[in-house]
Amino acid sequence: MSRWQAVFKHGRALSTRSSNKRAEQDNSGSMGAVVGGVSAAALGYKLYSEKDKYLVQAKGAEVTQEKYLVQAKGAEVTYDQKSFDNRIRQYNTPDMVFNHFASLQMVDKTGIKTTMMSPLDFFGSITPDCSIHPGAGSGVYEEISDEKLITLRLDKSPVEGSILNEIGKNGLISYADYCFLLSLLSTPIRFVDTAFNLFDLTSDEKISAKEFAFVSTKMSHKLGGFGTYTDVDQSAILASNSGLLNYLFGKDRSKCISRDEFRMLHKNLLDEIIQLEFNEFDKDKTGSISEGDFCHFLLNRTRIPPSQKAKMLKRVDTIWPKKARGISFSSFKNFFLVLASGTELERGLFFLDVENIGVDLEEFRKVASWVSHNELSPHTAEVVFVLLDDAGEGRLHKESVGLVLFDWRKPRGYDTSSIHVQLGQLEI
Repeated sequence: MSRWQAVFKHGRALSTRSSNKRAEQDNSGSMGAVVGGVSAAALGYKLYSEKDKYLVQAKGAEVTQEKYLVQAKGAEVTYDQKSFDNRIRQYNTPDMVFNHFASLQMVDKTGIKTTMMSPLDFFGSITPDCSIHPGAGSGVYEEISDEKLITLRLDKSPVEGSILNEIGKNGLISYADYCFLLSLLSTPIRFVDTAFNLFDLTSDEKISAKEFAFVSTKMSHKLGGFGTYTDVDQSAILASNSGLLNYLFGKDRSKCISRDEFRMLHKNLLDEIIQLEFNEFDKDKTGSISEGDFCHFLLNRTRIPPSQKAKMLKRVDTIWPKKARGISFSSFKNFFLVLASGTELERGLFFLDVENIGVDLEEFRKVASWVSHNELSPHTAEVVFVLLDDAGEGRLHKESVGLVLFDWRKPRGYDTSSIHVQLGQLEI
């Protein structure tokens, strides 16, 4: 019997499912009027009860001031603000997410304004419960002229050798840059070369600035749909004061990036995002976090009822108290890569579990190594098993891990921008 099985009572895991009841519809005009009146009253009450949430966007100046006070004084971001930001990330389109988290607007000599992100705006836009850089709200921007951009002091990433800081040194992040970086982050390691091939239109093993702009116009979701392959869109991207384009191709757009440089960009960006998320839990910079914090990271923004989450976390705390062995950064990183692989993890589990009897600890570690290209530590795998194995039988089933492992990408917006590969009936 494994260590965690001793903590559980054997039995069938309880599953909580919400039941959706449909009201019977009456086609008569009088009943329709009554229903309409009740619906209008309910909607009015809902809007009144949630008026504070919508005032966040309406009071632009106040939100801006509060945001910068939070960053300047290190004050804790409120629960309501985190919840509102979380809903924006998970349920809105990329252009709406960008407008909510972007904090700057470039104003050119003709007065045309372009919404831009700082590097940490980008981190805040993809990180649930982000406490170091909350969103200001759509329409709340600090206006910056081209002349003042050189002297602009941006919030910097604390990660040593930060790729985000390097991009910030060269300018700001445009909407096209945001869409590209989000797509790059959401691409599993094994498909990075596929992403490179999409940009390498001439198949010369290099990506030029013009090729990058050409593909970026189609990647950027705009109001009413995605962009088109036009010279106007390409010219706008190439002429923008983009920190990413300046970093990759130079201000004169004469440089090219190779396949190895593209891989390194993906690795450096992913490593930094992982380090920043790890730092959200490792406040004392010890290099490890508790098993409980690791499980909070896994359960964050899942659709599991709070009571069920509490039971799952209690199992972990029972076996590993606060001052237990802990999860090191390298172990955290390896499992982050597993989660970021998306459907690759799901396909691997289905492949090993065609009999539908679940996978054991070693089989789970094997699947994790397939999708992340790194070996998952036995301790990390065991913590995941304790968290997800409600029945205490030492096996994980696809149904029991879906809400945690398969849906992990959704609150970060990864699924909206990831690469989709289709071969016959198979879609990845």
